[in-house]
Amino acid sequence: MTDVKRDIASSYEAAAPGFSRHADEHVYRYLAEPLAESLRSVPGVVLDIASGSGALARRLPDVVALDISWSILPSNDARDGVQADAENLPFADDSFAASASAFGINHFPQPEQAVKEMARVSPFVALMTWKRPETPYPPGDAVFGLIEHHCGRARSRTGEAVERMTTEVGSEPALAALLSSAGLDPTVTTITASVPWPGAEEFVDYRLSMLGSLAAEADLPRLRNDAVAAVQALPPEALSWEPRLVLGLGRRPPGL
Repeated sequence: MTDVKRDIASSYEAAAPGFSRHADEHVYRYLAEPLAESLRSVPGVVLDIASGSGALARRLPDVVALDISWSILPSNDARDGVQADAENLPFADDSFAASASAFGINHFPQPEQAVKEMARVSPFVALMTWKRPETPYPPGDAVFGLIEHHCGRARSRTGEAVERMTTEVGSEPALAALLSSAGLDPTVTTITASVPWPGAEEFVDYRLSMLGSLAAEADLPRLRNDAVAAVQALPPEALSWEPRLVLGLGRRPPGL
């Protein structure tokens, strides 16, 4: 396992309880819906890669969840959970009807290898990630600004690596190229999701659940109080969140 993968796995293992309690409930359950909708007509088992606490898996009838972090899988409702590396899947060719990843592709140091593995184990691949450049969102900007004020930087080393990888895959051409390089016919679109405002405290808890190693450097109660106050001070019109996402679907050409 590379250092980047090891850091990501360790970060998510540490964040698993808070992530499943806050991020999934308040944000990812809504973000995963467009990807789930593209998979509901698939007649068979879906492999959910980088499944995390199961925001996508809970929206599909028959799923095997795979994640590099073992400790986050107990929060997942999928019928089976497998700890494994997305770039080296432990399954035979064509083991699944489809393979999918909601926001996992931006965590893989070699995303082209991960997509080739997904295309090997299934004829249909579905990916979703954040669109880059990101549209400014005042509540998020306020929290990141306070994290930087309290910790000296807005993201941990792992968070910075994930952001770089997100930028590399966060466009229609990037996802189309990944799917094409795996031998799939791609259909890629930019969509807009709508995330209901959960409340200032809940939003801050969501953002802080992904602090990673910075959590050890911060006075968390003080940071949380300052962040909640900053978000509560924003005007109501600044709270509406409709993040842009890139949805990529790849199908194996007929006869292959």
